[in-house]
Amino acid sequence: MLFQSLTTLLALGSMASAAPTTKAAARKLLVGGPGQLLLANFDGTTFEITGKNQTAGTAPSWMRFKGATNTLYAVDENSANLNLFTLDLKAKSDPKYASTVAGSAGVVFLEFNKDQTRMVGAAYGSATIDVWDVSATGAPKIFKQIPVNGTLGPGQTAHHPHQALLDPTGRFMVIPDLGGDQLLVLDTKDDKYEISGRQALFKGAGPRHGSFITHKTHTYYTVACELSNKVILFEITYTDAGMAFKEVSTQSTYGAGFGPANATSAAAGTVVVANSAAANKVDVYISNRLSGNATDSIAHFVFDADSVRLDFANSVSSGGILPRDMSLSKDEKVLFVANQGGENGLVALHRCGATGKLAAKPVAVKAVKELVAPGLEGQANVGPQFVQEI
Repeated sequence: MLFQSLTTLLALGSMASAAPTTKAAARKLLVGGPGQLLLANFDGTTFEITGKNQTAGTAPSWMRFKGATNTLYAVDENSANLNLFTLDLKAKSDPKYASTVAGSAGVVFLEFNKDQTRMVGAAYGSATIDVWDVSATGAPKIFKQIPVNGTLGPGQTAHHPHQALLDPTGRFMVIPDLGGDQLLVLDTKDDKYEISGRQALFKGAGPRHGSFITHKTHTYYTVACELSNKVILFEITYTDAGMAFKEVSTQSTYGAGFGPANATSAAAGTVVVANSAAANKVDVYISNRLSGNATDSIAHFVFDADSVRLDFANSVSSGGILPRDMSLSKDEKVLFVANQGGENGLVALHRCGATGKLAAKPVAVKAVKELVAPGLEGQANVGPQFVQEI
């Protein structure tokens, strides 16, 4: 707790920009949340909102952009709507609402297949996996809907698929099922889109989001568990039929010796992986939400390929509350964080390429109050839910 308090104080003490001597070329960011879709530029020291769409009935909680057709797909986790927008980055115009199609209720994550002809949605709210045909320009069509089943976790009343992440081979997607304490493997080969495997986790794990780690010929998968605040590392082997998981380690998402001020409310969020310049090292970042601290945190773990181990390195403030999403810049030099609440809704943290360490002092912030859609002012936790460079 002493370490966490120190990093929180460092971050809160000055949210002003850190000190690059020159501004970089602006990065273009997609930002989504209740009631609005935003475009933002990040020039290395500041965030500037450059475009927006506030079409009634759309609330982009997760998005995928298909640049070849200038199509932006966005789901609203509180409805069954898949909303389409057109976004022409060259025209520098606001994203334009195009149409809405109905899928399963409560989709919280979208993922393209390898050639972007299919898009998979994890429907947390209805225990379903949607597969969309997005091969043609215009409104997508439901290709397949797959119910999630199996034994439920303790205290759970339904299955909750929370993510669908394409693996490094481009054939499989791994889907954490928070309600069923399991990882599902979806096989996309030959357009089958069938559940080809399941990996059971410990009871009460509550898996939320994961990411792949690749090193030479080896593949690993790490998943952050929302209900237990554990991060599990698996070694992956491939067979003709699918993927096999071998558990390597399980530990707290807060790191050894540290923990949240409120263990009852704490809920691990998302996982981001980056390759380090150091030989045989990979950096893993996990957002810890609802910790009860003045701000929530981003934990940094280092995967050591020589010892096949995930080691806790350090933790920094997220700059706000409820870091729902985070993503790396394309060059992996900056970690962008979307906080739903607290003081700062958008935060940019410098990442050291050599060590993977995140700077405690942000290089840029944008206040939550500047990122709330009209009509939602004064409500709690209505800041950004999604951020990604495009």
